[in-house]
Amino acid sequence: MKFKIDYDPRRNRLNVEIRDFWTVETVREFAAASGARAQQVRAIRDDYDVLIDSRDFPVQANDVADLLPQIAEGGLALTTGRAASVVGSRLNKMQAERTQSHPRLRIFMTMAEAEAWLAAAPDAELEPTASNQRI
Repeated sequence: MKFKIDYDPRRNRLNVEIRDFWTVETVREFAAASGARAQQVRAIRDDYDVLIDSRDFPVQANDVADLLPQIAEGGLALTTGRAASVVGSRLNKMQAERTQSHPRLRIFMTMAEAEAWLAAAPDAELEPTASNQRI
């Protein structure tokens, strides 16, 4: 399983887990599956948050990495909520920050920081830590 997508109605959160090395075909499969799931959730509520666990998602080839922002942009267009992505290394963080620039998306090194940011008021300032500062 290279990805898993579940909705938590109690938290109003789409939980996404991505792992392993991907091909362009895997990106296409993920785009279709995540888009369909996001549409289902949007029919329930259009203000859901997204938590992406990519701690087991290594640095990807450029052709794969360059396609991922399009999926994030498309997904965030379906919600007024925010998205937090948790990465497994500084190198992953640098790649994610290079390719992802949506204003409602943040990259974190720990699940606790991502959870705290999503739980905070949307306009709350994030306390800078070594994990969430841009490199």
